[in-house]
Amino acid sequence: MGRQAIALLRQLEAACTSVDDLTEATVESFDTHPDAEIITSFPGLGSLTGARVLAEIGDDRSRFTDAKGLKAFAGPHRSPGRPAEASRSWPAGSRTSVWPRSATSGRSPA
Repeated sequence: MGRQAIALLRQLEAACTSVDDLTEATVESFDTHPDAEIITSFPGLGSLTGARVLAEIGDDRSRFTDAKGLKAFAGPHRSPGRPAEASRSWPAGSRTSVWPRSATSGRSPA
């Protein structure tokens, strides 16, 4: 049992080292990107999180013509200070705004 534990610990150490190396390479690469300064200017976005955001939205500035386009791409979001069960928002007046809420409230949408 001791040898198995040591072998597993060595595998874990190798995995952790690989993660650290990949993180370092990602941060170095992101920091050289022309939009890195803009992305990291947003509160809560450091180099690693900024790299993830850049990977999600891409670096083609013509992809989103305005902030509404980017917001629509991002989709539903959790409102700050709201519980997880109230994590989605639906457009007012749409059928999707009525049915999910009625299913959880026990009332029928009239």
